[in-house]
Amino acid sequence: MTDTTIKIKEENKNGQLLYFPLSKLSLHESIFEDADQGILTEKYDPIFAPVIGKQLALNTYYDNELIASANTPVTIQLLKIFDKLKINFKVNNLSVTDEAKNYALNVAMNQIIISKKAFLDSIKKEDIPMIQGSVKSFITNALTEKKINAFQDHYQQVKGYIEFANSVITSDEKYIGTAAALKRLIENEQQVFSLKKDEVGETIEHCLKTAWISLLLAVELDDFDEIDYKKLSIICLAHDCGKALIPEEIIYKNGRLTELEDDIMKSHVLLSYILTSNNQQNLDFEHFVIAMHHIKENKNIPQSYSITNDTYISFYDYLTPEAKHKINEIYDDARKYYRLMNISDAFEAITAERVYKKPSSIGKTIDIMRNENRAGEFFYPPYMDKLIEFVLKHFLPRNMIFKISDELLDTYFQKDKLLSSEKKAYQATHRGVIIKTSSQLDKPLECVIFNPKTKKTERKIPVLPGFLLNYEYIS
Repeated sequence: MTDTTIKIKEENKNGQLLYFPLSKLSLHESIFEDADQGILTEKYDPIFAPVIGKQLALNTYYDNELIASANTPVTIQLLKIFDKLKINFKVNNLSVTDEAKNYALNVAMNQIIISKKAFLDSIKKEDIPMIQGSVKSFITNALTEKKINAFQDHYQQVKGYIEFANSVITSDEKYIGTAAALKRLIENEQQVFSLKKDEVGETIEHCLKTAWISLLLAVELDDFDEIDYKKLSIICLAHDCGKALIPEEIIYKNGRLTELEDDIMKSHVLLSYILTSNNQQNLDFEHFVIAMHHIKENKNIPQSYSITNDTYISFYDYLTPEAKHKINEIYDDARKYYRLMNISDAFEAITAERVYKKPSSIGKTIDIMRNENRAGEFFYPPYMDKLIEFVLKHFLPRNMIFKISDELLDTYFQKDKLLSSEKKAYQATHRGVIIKTSSQLDKPLECVIFNPKTKKTERKIPVLPGFLLNYEYIS
């Protein structure tokens, strides 16, 4: 073992952040003498023992997967994970009190609410037709340009509902705040990302694809009917319009957000509600549900936030008395909508490319969502099961031909003991084909390996769906 020593780096003028660069350790080095027992080495005990109980300063990721969110107390178990994966992390040297966090958020929210009023006041009556027309035209074109190729056979099925939502949002004056916000998002992203005038930015694309996936799943579920599809299309298309009021240095930051920035970003649900409800003047069902799409099954975890009064982060206090009464009335009816949107919103976001991350494969995305949901805390299990069933049906159908990956060879061809050159030659001359599908991730697909040139079947193997989904992407 080399004699690498991890040194704490103090960050900020007052040393409020402590930085631990574990990636400097080689893979065989460890800060633990006995990891199973949680015993630190003599060298590292003085460094890491005082960290136990302190809060992480930032969300901590590994390969695009969230390992622990900001404010999570550091434990021996968490240190084991950081040590094993060699993850760099930061902690708050001084614990951040709830009072301090709330004060900082309130200051930021007050500034945003002021900007919200200025934004709504800037909408002139004579400009409304122009705003509505430009947004309607842009989304109509975007719907064609950004259709999900993998689900193209469902295009006509969902197109009508999204066009209906587009028509409502861009014709009803009750939605003028929504239309104006969408227009600002379109123009902001064209400027920030140097897009052409008719090119679609990531937020509008996300709203369209979230609507598409939500509608596809809704049709597969018995809980939804024709009226629900129309409501769902409006909710999905408008759900992130509040991001138009989030400061650009936060929403388009090329890197991970700080804890305060993340809390400010979460306020987009409140802002979407305010904009779609015309500053809380129109208290329609859809306006409330738009602000509920990040409610998790366990409402007490930090990732659960909304305008209801029972989530970890709640913007309930910003509601008018009338709105508070109304949201309590519609809460039960809203549950199926936010449960479905929570899943489709997360699925689309993880599979998509962003300024701060590469797109994840469908297999990786499902793995991330399932890992988060091990105790059913994040996603409603029956709807999550339906997503998996839908993905398997559409991405791994019978008679689908696939390339043979290194991972598949290493797992199912171990006895052959193929050399690297032999693997490449085999991959060049052989393909696989699914002859029997699966509706569960842990139930193997029946596959045949064959030579397309000679039409000769080489062998039959059971392949777990994950091996193939790891090479499938949403496009």
